[in-house]
Amino acid sequence: MKNLMNIDRTVTLFRLPLIALFLALAAPGVTAAPESTPSAVVERFQQELVSVMKAAEELGYRGRYARLTPAVRHSHDIATISRISVGSYWDGLERAQRATLVDTFAELSISTYAERFAGYSGERFQTQSSSDLGAEVAGVRSLFTKADGNEIQFDYLLRNDERGWRIVNIVVDGVSDLALKRAEYAEILSRDGFDALIAALKEKIAANAR
Repeated sequence: MKNLMNIDRTVTLFRLPLIALFLALAAPGVTAAPESTPSAVVERFQQELVSVMKAAEELGYRGRYARLTPAVRHSHDIATISRISVGSYWDGLERAQRATLVDTFAELSISTYAERFAGYSGERFQTQSSSDLGAEVAGVRSLFTKADGNEIQFDYLLRNDERGWRIVNIVVDGVSDLALKRAEYAEILSRDGFDALIAALKEKIAANAR
């Protein structure tokens, strides 16, 4: 499988500040339907990933992107992830800029999955645990076993709102994807501004499609 979750594991990042932020953003008094438990949301998404991986060659990149688009949009809270990714810069963005960021980030997220999960050799996901982390915030731990037997730990952080449970962060072997993005995006925004950030995201999207 090509470039599965290619993350620099030398980076050490703290998760607690992000969890505190999700707690602050959680919608009070919202209860998800029984079929929309945190573990069910994660497992449905992983099942679609594996299904796409099995048909990866037949689908090609564009086919994988099309198959994964509804899965990612249903399971991930793209708007919240986008907002947290840019931190305090979000407050200074105009409405149109926020919409552009969310749309571009969604495209990048889907294209990244389509590029990285591009083959199948017997890989599998297995849910290890699910736990409440606070008001309308939950964590799901999953183990990804590769064809060679090596294992990768995925920790999903989800929040609940009127749509049900949605993924807001994924920590892979202790490295937070959202924290990496916050650091990267803040640097671009502070140095070059919003247009440069969108250009950088679109460049990543184009690279995924090659």
